[in-house]
Amino acid sequence: MPVPRAIIFDLDDTLFDDAGCTLAGLNALAAEHPALAALPRSELFARHSRLISALEGEVYAGRLSVEACRARRLEQLLEGVGVPGADGEAAARVYHAASRAHYRPLPGALELVRALHARGVRLGVLTNYPRGVQSAKLDACGLTPYLRASITTSDAPPKPDPASYRAACEALGVQPEQAVMVGDNWHNDVAGAVAAGLKAVWYNPSGRAAPTGAVHTVLAGYLPLDAALAALG
Repeated sequence: MPVPRAIIFDLDDTLFDDAGCTLAGLNALAAEHPALAALPRSELFARHSRLISALEGEVYAGRLSVEACRARRLEQLLEGVGVPGADGEAAARVYHAASRAHYRPLPGALELVRALHARGVRLGVLTNYPRGVQSAKLDACGLTPYLRASITTSDAPPKPDPASYRAACEALGVQPEQAVMVGDNWHNDVAGAVAAGLKAVWYNPSGRAAPTGAVHTVLAGYLPLDAALAALG
């Protein structure tokens, strides 16, 4: 079966169950704060996601550490539901402990990475978050030994900056046209990658409609493994 020379994966919600970790952390906080528990989980998740989006630029710019960002967004989350004297640092400890306990790869992700590695494909990760946090996720999921490169916002600008894809390709020793980007975020992992000269595979288990006409392949899941390998080829 033909396979690309190099495959670059996004990490969060592509190889790693980031949504599950987030929900585990939010559930732990909701168990301590009835005002959070009163929200539907979809609304609680959406509020938290909006706070991440509002603050992540501060992390990329180096103005906030990952830990300080976590404390600030959780303090704002609690304040948003009227919790008096919201303590962001205490909330961050509860959230992070529960989230870390849930660290795991998405179903079939580790098996796919192993199979691609065995076929001699150069594998890398390109992720929009700092190295320390993302390396811990890769290690916990058993993915690290199979990767030739891991590019984070500690190393390059965040996606969809073209320099991020170039950095990943350079680390893998390939030209952009020899690489495939796989990820769940249309803007960062499909449209941005195609604009930078890579091929793209959209990891799209929920069956969302593509917002633009960027040429791509759709991958709904990693199992059965043969089907996933065929899609990547």
